[in-house]
Amino acid sequence: MNWQDIYRSRIMTPEQAAKLVNTGDAIYTPLGLGQPSMPIMDAIADRKDELSDIEYFSALTLRPYKIYKPEYRKTFTLISGFMGSPILQAIGRSEFANYYPNNASDGYVRFRMHRQRHKFRKVISVQQVTPPDEHGYINIGLDGFMTQMNFEDAYETGGHCIAQINPYMPRTHGATNFHVSLFSAFIEIAEPLLQMPTPEATEVEIAMAKNVVGLLRDRDCIQIGIGAVPMMVSKLLAESGLKDLGVHTEMVPAGAGILVDKGVISGKYKKNHTGKIVTAFTVGDKATYDFCANNPMVEFYGTSYTNSMWTIASEDNVVAINGSVEVDLLGQIVSESIGDIMISGSGGQLDFAIGAFWSKGGRAINLVPSTTSDGKISRIVPFLKPGSRITVPRNYAGYIVTEYGVADLYGKSEPERTEALIKVAHPKFREELEKSARERNLLSPKIF
Repeated sequence: MNWQDIYRSRIMTPEQAAKLVNTGDAIYTPLGLGQPSMPIMDAIADRKDELSDIEYFSALTLRPYKIYKPEYRKTFTLISGFMGSPILQAIGRSEFANYYPNNASDGYVRFRMHRQRHKFRKVISVQQVTPPDEHGYINIGLDGFMTQMNFEDAYETGGHCIAQINPYMPRTHGATNFHVSLFSAFIEIAEPLLQMPTPEATEVEIAMAKNVVGLLRDRDCIQIGIGAVPMMVSKLLAESGLKDLGVHTEMVPAGAGILVDKGVISGKYKKNHTGKIVTAFTVGDKATYDFCANNPMVEFYGTSYTNSMWTIASEDNVVAINGSVEVDLLGQIVSESIGDIMISGSGGQLDFAIGAFWSKGGRAINLVPSTTSDGKISRIVPFLKPGSRITVPRNYAGYIVTEYGVADLYGKSEPERTEALIKVAHPKFREELEKSARERNLLSPKIF
């Protein structure tokens, strides 16, 4: 058959495609914008009384699928590599949800090679994609995070790839094209892409962003995450006078199109993918999506490549910019939990912190407000909260940035780190932090 016949023969309704799932299977959906529309996953969830022992693996889930509700837990075990809102709500209802410890770069190895060997499961990969082109290739668009792994797992385990065909998904460049023959089912649902507008930055976040921009130099190659501070960094970069920055990142930074137009981002001094923005996914506003759409400057790859520490380290002057929740006086960084409560995941922060460490001229910048939003609790602490998951060990902490300044921890002893961190803590907590540091022998005793 030609590709058109293959495609037409595999068009299904959500209910028909849901029949491809069998007891004991594993369902994979991708991160963010690649996740399928509600009717597809809900059709699978509606088979809860026919099925059993199904694992559902997701990351940064944006949609409140039925599968997250308590009545589906007997059939579907939830596993997350990065907590999204629906998973967090499930935990809030005291349901059990598994977090699978991983870095964005190593999900390919950890989940595929190590978890699957404990209990073989056929993989059902469900992904939102573009309509096929004139050669029969669909395009995964704005999310390449772990898509190739999901497709390969489905193929190699004798499972199925199910594609939602959505004309709103733009075609992108990079490792993003897959032939229709790879898929078992096509479900045609047109739906505008979800948007996550960046919130307005607070005065604290603006001050932090200014401190970040002060650390950047012409020709740096930046990685930057999501949120108000990164967006403010982008705004400040536009007026900074910096030029010829490169971008090698996990997520396309907000405002990238404006920075390209102004010459702040050119990538022409990058060693690898010269002149290109290399990324794994994006989640943001329509302007960001439009910038990435069919733009040969922007290339999407899986995180086994974009977040590989070897890939990152092979580039010069990599600057990794990521947010954090809490930092102790040794420089241990927590970004994914509040004490014993998981709120997100490791993501790519450690990948880029280590990659930047080994990059010639590279450095990692870790952002943390000096206090909680109510100002009552310091986020620079003598000891991490019990149960805290350490995202970045002190060896790779790099720079810690608050609204009060920059603590450079590179090449510093523990006492030197402690002193630097106390200086960027909120002034009202510095005396208390110094007292704790002396009790721990992290600072020399005062001699009067």
